Amino acid sequence: MLTVEAELDVDGAIRWQESLPITKPSRVLVTLLEETNGTAARQGNAAAMLEFLRNHRLPESARLSAEEIEAQIEENRNSWD
Repeated sequence: MLTVEAELDVDGAIRWQESLPITKPSRVLVTLLEETNGTAARQGNAAAMLEFLRNHRLPESARLSAEEIEAQIEENRNSWD
């Protein structure tokens, strides 16, 4: 399942906000959201997000080690029961 943002104009035409990896006909569900009157920020794409993350790295003190991450994952898995 994939969620993407688009605009629907009054004629029913859909303008996608990013390119879609569609290689065959696909079923879709459409949910109409409240009108934004152009005030909502445009959604970026994955490349823009990666660039942002590269330029705004967490300080070393806020980063977890691989072992700490693995311990948190294991703790969460064990709490599901």
